[in-house]
Amino acid sequence: MTAIGTSGQDCGPVLEEARVLAKSYGLGEVVSLRPLPEGYANTNYALETASGTFLYRICRQKSESDIVDELKVLERLETRGFRAAYPIRRDDGELISTTPSGTVVLYGFIEGEEPGLTPETAAEAAGALAELHGIEPPEGFEKTNFVQLENSQELASRFGESVHGDRQILGRFLDETARLRDLLGDEPLPGGLIHADLFPENTIFRENRLEAIIDFEECCIDSFLFDVGTTINGFCFIDNSLEPGLLGRFLADYNSVRAFDKTERSLLPASIHWGAHGQICWHLDLLSGRDYARSRDRVHELLDRLEALRALDLESLCSLED
Repeated sequence: MTAIGTSGQDCGPVLEEARVLAKSYGLGEVVSLRPLPEGYANTNYALETASGTFLYRICRQKSESDIVDELKVLERLETRGFRAAYPIRRDDGELISTTPSGTVVLYGFIEGEEPGLTPETAAEAAGALAELHGIEPPEGFEKTNFVQLENSQELASRFGESVHGDRQILGRFLDETARLRDLLGDEPLPGGLIHADLFPENTIFRENRLEAIIDFEECCIDSFLFDVGTTINGFCFIDNSLEPGLLGRFLADYNSVRAFDKTERSLLPASIHWGAHGQICWHLDLLSGRDYARSRDRVHELLDRLEALRALDLESLCSLED
């Protein structure tokens, strides 16, 4: 997920840390440190220096071994010319730094903005996702997706009877889990390296063209269809409603780069449920550690989305021309 917003009071100490750290990169004098928009994990800044602007990321949730795995994936993607934001090395060749505020990685800063939801941006996201699914993971990368249907009961059990006083969530979540299990069945699916969190907030666009996919901290090995469903939930819903035009363009452009196999085609409707369910799991995992109103609101939004999907003819909406 994207960066947690920071207050003005936070910037002072972090700015001083950045000034010290910038010397080990040979970046020259630090001019400013600007907090980037609020999200759910990590803390991101635009670091302006005499050498240019860089993304200054304080990694809040992941262990150093997880960060190392993410950087290995980015190294592989860079050799394939994939559109992403890539880390830069200190003068001693290292990518990871330790500061009083946490573990820091610097990236090249890519100018652009979060996209609007249009057929063009849906198509760009779909094509890039299909391209990613054609890239082999780096040797030794075996991280699996923590979002698994079989873990849903355990995840719900962490809360007792309510999610921080909210008694509506758990029953609806477990009902949707059972429904999704029936929808997906147990047929094996093609899989490999996935992003697992491809939402508009994790992309940089310029004039409806994708410049980069960012935030690979959730990347892992899983079925490509999970990634497809997750990205559909990011790029094909407006005001929490599925937009058929966006969905049709997304599926057609993905299929033109990497063709869905027969089983995947049959399960495209289920993948949309799967993508929403996976995001609920992510937020419940976060909520099991602390109460966070934005995550509780997001869970309710996604549960409402899943309920509304039942009324749609998803099989027709997900049909593809041969």
